[in-house]
Amino acid sequence: MDFIKAINFTSLWSESNTTLTKVIWAFYIGIVIASFMMWYNRKIVGRAVRVLSKKGIFSIDNALTVKQAGIDSIFIKKALKKQYSSLRRVVYCTVDKPKLNANDFENARFYIPEEQKYRAEIKYEGKNTSLLMVLITAVLMFISALLCIEYIPKLLDMFKFS
Repeated sequence: MDFIKAINFTSLWSESNTTLTKVIWAFYIGIVIASFMMWYNRKIVGRAVRVLSKKGIFSIDNALTVKQAGIDSIFIKKALKKQYSSLRRVVYCTVDKPKLNANDFENARFYIPEEQKYRAEIKYEGKNTSLLMVLITAVLMFISALLCIEYIPKLLDMFKFS
């Protein structure tokens, strides 16, 4: 198979491409999206956990508003607004509503309960996560996808018994 044909994304879902090629590209796209989402959760959204941990906000008595804590970015606010978001499983709120509106959000105070401290640190620790790692993952997986598209059909043909 020609590598240029394998890279041609416009004809990816055409009839001429095999199911194997489609599956390999779907895996590649999924891995790249998952890598980016991991970076986003750990670096952008996880900043809230790191700031609250650094300030020692582990009880409802010490809870701070988003502005007081210095974590009032759009992305963190969006993650904290819904009661059942991934971030709200480790960062608790003093206002008990399924979704916080603007008025509630200004008065809401956030904290990490002592029993969620370990889980929060493990889940949102920002070490070893960078955009460079996402890019390296994308490039390596791209090369792997091309190699799989090229050599898996040849390997399958070797094992055919006619």
